[in-house]
Amino acid sequence: MRKFLGLSILAFLAVFASVRCYALMSLEDVSKERAKELGLDIRVKAAGPDVVRIELEFATKGELKGFSRVDLDVSDGEKLLVSSTLQEERPASGRIAVSFAADRAQLDKITLRIVTRSGERSMVGHDIRVKNFVELEKIR
Repeated sequence: MRKFLGLSILAFLAVFASVRCYALMSLEDVSKERAKELGLDIRVKAAGPDVVRIELEFATKGELKGFSRVDLDVSDGEKLLVSSTLQEERPASGRIAVSFAADRAQLDKITLRIVTRSGERSMVGHDIRVKNFVELEKIR
């Protein structure tokens, strides 16, 4: 019995030691008011009869000081269809800009996530649901 217990403990430790530790990410849905607090500038421009260009720009200060990346997720309900990290530009020192083009009819499926590090092993995702920031009737 003692030998079995010793082997069980060794097996448990071997499995436990091989498990990778991943960082945790807390998520925040960003409202228009919260976007202003964070200093987010979200611009929408016509890019064709059925297409718009979405531009997001912000300063890497305050809560966004630990900026890591901006992800674009396309979902159909709870099902993730596409996820990608957007290429960032630095239009000025301490500023980040990203952009993408999409079909106007699909904007309700798109979320931008600004990912920041808030510690050694924790991250924050600020989720921007694009449809909440776009007034298509004003875009020609």
